[in-house]
Amino acid sequence: MSATARARVTPRARGGAGAGAGAGAGDGAATEAARRRWMEILKEESARDPEIASLLEGANGDPTAVEANIRERFEKKREKIYQDRSGSTVPTLVTFREVNAFNCWIWIESHNQIAEMEKPLIEEVFKAWFVLGKLGGFNSFNMQAMENYDEPSFMDYSMERAHEFSTDTSTHVFHEMSEMEFQGQWARVYIDMGTADEMAFDVLINSLIQFSREYFGLKQVVIGGVNEDWPVEGSDYGSTDLIVDETFGRGPRGRLSR
Repeated sequence: MSATARARVTPRARGGAGAGAGAGAGDGAATEAARRRWMEILKEESARDPEIASLLEGANGDPTAVEANIRERFEKKREKIYQDRSGSTVPTLVTFREVNAFNCWIWIESHNQIAEMEKPLIEEVFKAWFVLGKLGGFNSFNMQAMENYDEPSFMDYSMERAHEFSTDTSTHVFHEMSEMEFQGQWARVYIDMGTADEMAFDVLINSLIQFSREYFGLKQVVIGGVNEDWPVEGSDYGSTDLIVDETFGRGPRGRLSR
């Protein structure tokens, strides 16, 4: 699973070295503790995910070595990721249906049948999204750079606030995601968002909209709900207690239940 296993938070020094020495030592210890915990999470996941296991090979628990493995993996996929534009100018329709963050299916419909060469592209989008969620990236309580959007230069980054909502190792992290499944023009994936915030949906939607413009057109993205033409009973993921609805188009786009 291609993702950065290290999240480095390095506040920019302001003022004399003596004034910031004590705070710097404390911040460094907190950052190292967080990095060690993230490595523990990746090690736990490696037992279930061969891709994560491959990223940890030879790293000996060193986040820097893991990052090097990630960069190497990215370089190998560069040609696949950076290809000529072949997307669609038709806006992607986004619809929310019944959503249970702990038991949620996300459905994607393409304008045409999804080709074999297109499947890995969309899989990479969801893998990247999942890793950010697994590392606690979707934490709306710590949005300090966003709050200083007008002038982030030399901002005072509060490490106390950054770690205030991260003392519990399960805080704001995804739990599980299935492999992407494909059927004709449709793709679907199951996600257990755990304790991550709903901003994760916004990040995913923004990414998929741009993906549709750049790579291949997505007709619609549906968050939640159940597609009666593609039952989830046969899946190894999720429960089937969601109400079947008519979200999933019958014919022309726009024929969706409201």
